[in-house]
Amino acid sequence: MTPEIRVLHRGPDMVGEGPIWHPERRELLWVDIPAHMLHRTPLEGGEPRSVTFDIPPAALALDMAGEVIVAAGTGWYRLDDGGGLTVLAAPPGPTGGWRMNDGCTDRDGRLWTGRIEEPRGSGVEGHLYRLDGAGATPVVGGLRTQNGLAVSLDGTTLYLSDSHPEVNVIWAFDLDRATGALSNRRVFHEPRAGRADGAAIDAEDCYWFAEIDAGRLVRLAPDGRVVATVDLPVSRPTKLTFAGPDLRTICVTSMSILPEGSDPAGEPLAGALLAFDVETAGALPTPVTVLPGQG
Repeated sequence: MTPEIRVLHRGPDMVGEGPIWHPERRELLWVDIPAHMLHRTPLEGGEPRSVTFDIPPAALALDMAGEVIVAAGTGWYRLDDGGGLTVLAAPPGPTGGWRMNDGCTDRDGRLWTGRIEEPRGSGVEGHLYRLDGAGATPVVGGLRTQNGLAVSLDGTTLYLSDSHPEVNVIWAFDLDRATGALSNRRVFHEPRAGRADGAAIDAEDCYWFAEIDAGRLVRLAPDGRVVATVDLPVSRPTKLTFAGPDLRTICVTSMSILPEGSDPAGEPLAGALLAFDVETAGALPTPVTVLPGQG
């Protein structure tokens, strides 16, 4: 695929991440993790409205009322109208040496989020958590750099990647919709050119992921075959989301932090928010409907 790439915001974000589309407000939201910032802008682009937190935000989701849920620092929060964060939950386990990373909701309104060690070398093992009415439950351990969360259209398959260079694999799990339990872990895809970062599902149940360090997006069929790639003017795309009234615009965040030895002058759009149009629409994520104490 060779679509026309548009620049929605030049940034540069240090680590742009977690983009989501807000259908009611008709705006895109995303974060810059090390800058502790959340941005929002119309799909047409322009200077974003931004808020800064005391902790690093990572994953975003919407609840049934259109309010923003933020996985940040070592817990989950609700964003209020004034830009403040109200604590919703914190997972069991160590209280430091890690932070939240990538997340998604499943088709039954549960919120899934992973943790990664921070600072690097802290020795805290990466985990995937499920947040629902029972609270925060550790589900998958032994992760290095958790990423790539997405759920199939029928809600019975959960995808998870580990983008650490020594792992670099995307797994699929059977997801029990009634309980949220995962089983039958298997390799779904192993990237060859770069590493498997953030992901999204389209209306044909294909899995798109940002292939960081390869400068492209990859579209996988439900059986894991590569069916399309899109080259980008940045080497380190991080995550994508489908946006717009018809969900036929893909928006991609990226990093301005480049590998050691890279020449920043050779990549002027590093850290920009990019967009392009596609024929196959995306699948709108399910809102968060189940939070601790609600089910």
